[in-house]
Amino acid sequence: MQKCLIALSVLLAALLFPLQLMAATQNLAALEQAARRFVEQELRYRPASFTLGRLDPRLALPACEQPQVGWTPGAAPVGNSSLDLSCPSAGWSLRLLVTITEKRMGVVATRPLKAGEVLSQEDVKLVEMNSPALGRNVLNRLDQAIGQSMKSSVPAGGWLRSFMLQQPDVVRTNQRVRVVARGDGFAVNADGTARGNAAVGETVRVRMASGREVSGVVQADGSVLVSF
Repeated sequence: MQKCLIALSVLLAALLFPLQLMAATQNLAALEQAARRFVEQELRYRPASFTLGRLDPRLALPACEQPQVGWTPGAAPVGNSSLDLSCPSAGWSLRLLVTITEKRMGVVATRPLKAGEVLSQEDVKLVEMNSPALGRNVLNRLDQAIGQSMKSSVPAGGWLRSFMLQQPDVVRTNQRVRVVARGDGFAVNADGTARGNAAVGETVRVRMASGREVSGVVQADGSVLVSF
């Protein structure tokens, strides 16, 4: 009778062992999904897409409640890269390949633009560039164009290139301007008349009420700073 009980126990253990093994095995699909979420989060502010590798379906890993996902040390999140998937508590670590494709974006005009126009947010948009050859000198951020002045005309849908734009003039010939003369321990304000056009950061000559002309740097508020 005892021998029968022992034999039955061995048989039950043999039958239950695969089920216990299956119950304790890591879900590979869930692991791949965790890797996908990680990459999506990492690339959320970049115009990029990615292709994730696949885990070998024959893998039988101990289940992990909180698997860790991160870039492989030394791997950059560009081009052909890789992730490390690991579970320190279960003692396993895997490497998963990921290919990142960066989209080349360029700024185009949303309407016909004329020379001298100052661009607003409605005048430009980002468009994916299908050919890298088109990218020479093309702006790739909207903030590079907004607030700038056109040096030449561009049709609707035309690429905006760096040499087509310049800082808009905030001071124009014969415009009344405030001159701020500043030196060591003193600052004096006076009005004058601009002798030319100039953008922020550029130098312009100003004729004062006395008839004397001074040179200063145009400030963002339209004043002219003369330093001594």
